[in-house]
Amino acid sequence: MSEWLRIGEVARRAGLTLRTLRHYDDLGLLVPSGRSSGDYRMYSPDDLRRLLAIQHLKSLGLGLPEIAAALDDPDFDAADALARHIALVEERLAAERELLVRLRGLTDAAGSGWSDVLDVIALTERLRHPEPWVRFRAALEAPASAPVATLVARLRAEAEPGVRENLTWAIVQHGPAALEAVLTQLDDPDAGVRLRMAHVLSKLGDPAAAPALARRLADADAAVRAKAAFALGQVGGADALGALLGALGSEDPLLADAVVSALDRFGPAAVGPLGRALRSGNVRVREQAAEALGFIGDASVSSVLADALADPESSVRFAALVALGAVGTPDARAAAGTLASDPDERIALLARRLSG
Repeated sequence: MSEWLRIGEVARRAGLTLRTLRHYDDLGLLVPSGRSSGDYRMYSPDDLRRLLAIQHLKSLGLGLPEIAAALDDPDFDAADALARHIALVEERLAAERELLVRLRGLTDAAGSGWSDVLDVIALTERLRHPEPWVRFRAALEAPASAPVATLVARLRAEAEPGVRENLTWAIVQHGPAALEAVLTQLDDPDAGVRLRMAHVLSKLGDPAAAPALARRLADADAAVRAKAAFALGQVGGADALGALLGALGSEDPLLADAVVSALDRFGPAAVGPLGRALRSGNVRVREQAAEALGFIGDASVSSVLADALADPESSVRFAALVALGAVGTPDARAAAGTLASDPDERIALLARRLSG
């Protein structure tokens, strides 16, 4: 091309309008370096390189004032500008994702006509109302036809505990149809969202949720780990039992308590596996297995716990003794009496008290 280009040629090659180039000139963003004898704007190669830079920065979504600063201000902080722009883009994406959820949630209602669609929109607006009491009533009164996706999306964002519980109840009313929508949220980066979804799964009580909940036993957040263990006890099934048995021995006291309590829900079905856990090489596993057997409290656990009274670790013997006390049957009291002379005075004292 020639050394200088008129504005019309620049507009054609750059895919811009003459009005846009004149606007850039008025703003001082791209001032042509020359003028022709007929007073036409004339652009030099440097002007075209600047125009290319403007277009590149504009493609990132930066505004014209930011582009001007980026090109002309030697102190312009590119990292800070990009960080602020990223935050704005993330906000827009979040808003678009929420809109997408709302639109998908309206799909089912759309099959019945616009009247039902408008009803769902009205419910959604009430669930987004700034006043908690309005959201509380909306969640409480949500009809069975309310889209699960909409309810789950609102549960994600809800700050008020009472409203969250009503939303949980509304989701649970959908039964198995709600499972997939909840499971997709269980890996959310936000620990609060994961906690809420694990709570919903505990209420749904569907054994199909066990594998996903089992993964949350290793969650980075202690409250999520404990809630996952609780939920596994609620959903039941072989997968849930296996996951809880695998979590025995945790050094996290919150998780350990939740696992032991959850195993109680399986009753006699857990006695055999817990008896095998009493032979584990891990002291913490044996302690927690003995504690869980005490929670189950079935008469059949007495003979299993009696074997643990000979454990070399005093902490395991003590846990087994406490568990026998919780069972409270004559066999359990008789077994407890065998430790009346235990070298650990605490154990001996408790054994005499239980067997007396």
